[in-house]
Amino acid sequence: MSRKMHMRVSTFVFGFVFLCSCSWAAEWVGFEGRTVGGDKLQLRGILNKPIGDGPFPAVVLFCGCGGLKNENDAKQQEAWAKRLTSWGYVSLQVDSYGPRNYDTVCDNNYAVNSLMRSYDAYSVKSYRATLAFVDSKNLAVMGWSHGGWAVMRIVDGLYRDTDSTAFQAAIAFYPWCDMLSDLDTPLLILSGEKDEMCPASSCELLRDSPGLKESSCEFTL
Repeated sequence: MSRKMHMRVSTFVFGFVFLCSCSWAAEWVGFEGRTVGGDKLQLRGILNKPIGDGPFPAVVLFCGCGGLKNENDAKQQEAWAKRLTSWGYVSLQVDSYGPRNYDTVCDNNYAVNSLMRSYDAYSVKSYRATLAFVDSKNLAVMGWSHGGWAVMRIVDGLYRDTDSTAFQAAIAFYPWCDMLSDLDTPLLILSGEKDEMCPASSCELLRDSPGLKESSCEFTL
């Protein structure tokens, strides 16, 4: 990726740093989603916003397989929500499991798979239209492990219906990487060399993916 394009992604994802002290508040919210089959699904998540009226850029967060009821995943998500809020971002931690009657999917990663969660991401994009304090032109998505796997679907235009538009940026932390068909979102992947569950080598193989070779978007590993 060129230095110019790298700066653009970094500026969007890690910019908007506020030197002032920003308050942090969180609340559970509900919003309408839909299943892969097109049925309605009532979703929920934890909404966090900076003090003020905005509009603020926003980030959608997808936790790992443990879910938001898992102590480790919940602490990680809360820490990132606070960090993003201090930088001037709205964030929404999406609960993809509870509405589908799961607390966790660590024993069955496909019970709620990456495609299902990608639909949840675009349901959030529809929901944000009801939030006047969210800047609709600056929406990013971040995911960890199982949530990172979801990000790999979210940035692939092949799996998105014609009514949904791409996010402006995406970050996947130690995801399971499979092939990309149509990358249409600037994507940053952060993966550990010694990770045995989600090996970085699977992400390195993406360099040969036709979806990357033909894409006009950036890919950074």
